[in-house]
Amino acid sequence: MKVKLGICNFCVPVGGMFAPQIVAEMGLDGMSLEFGSCEHGWALTQKKIMDLYLEAQQKYGIEYANIGCSDGDNVPFYAPKGDPMYNTIQYWVTKAVDAAEYMKLPMVFFSNFNASLADTEEKLENTAKRYRYLCDYAGDKGIEISCECPLSVEKQLQLVDMVDRENFSLFYDSDNFTYFTDFRQVDVLRGIYPHMGNQLHVKDSTPGCIGNAVLGTGVGDFYGTINFLKEKNYEGWLILENVYELASMRHLNPDYFEIMKEDIRVLKEAVKQ
Repeated sequence: MKVKLGICNFCVPVGGMFAPQIVAEMGLDGMSLEFGSCEHGWALTQKKIMDLYLEAQQKYGIEYANIGCSDGDNVPFYAPKGDPMYNTIQYWVTKAVDAAEYMKLPMVFFSNFNASLADTEEKLENTAKRYRYLCDYAGDKGIEISCECPLSVEKQLQLVDMVDRENFSLFYDSDNFTYFTDFRQVDVLRGIYPHMGNQLHVKDSTPGCIGNAVLGTGVGDFYGTINFLKEKNYEGWLILENVYELASMRHLNPDYFEIMKEDIRVLKEAVKQ
């Protein structure tokens, strides 16, 4: 495999403050940027914030893999025309692509969990409509649009067919299906792999929690994911998504950065084997 190793900036301890510097010091290739939340005005709509990230990128010599839009957990991505949230959602998703264009980033991905879970055919159709709009808007900008969700392989492939755009992809996570569903991680990976982009998340969990176990020590199938990717000679990003400040993780070490270092060590060792 030829991989780049990164981390979600909100996972860097202390809320991602000074994340570019820490990412560089920890020997990672880069990080994913978080677009922000509706409640706090979506940070990456602000030119000053984008410019500060770009300055830090140059200073510390790291890459930004994508812009992640996790606010789908809180606001309904699939809101159709006529819904009170429609204009707000349209503004959010459009500005995320604008930010990626300004920062020259290759991907924007959206989290379709919780408030954005497309668990009915109507929601799935409205989700596909919004992804079609995004892919068309991002297409001439050279930006890929990706969907991270806990749907079955069949439903994810249905979404791919419904969107029907070359710059649309599925975004995989090595632990989400263990936590949110009864699906086997590698079964999902095998099923959606032909439609994935070149980025994915890795994390691990203890029963009843998520993102709170060093890779390979929890109930997620981290090594199963890595072994499958090796079989496919995967090339792309592996992006850490454990949250080292969680109360359920702090017992491992009161220095959150030491837990992060251990995760990185395990990840580097796994991809070498």
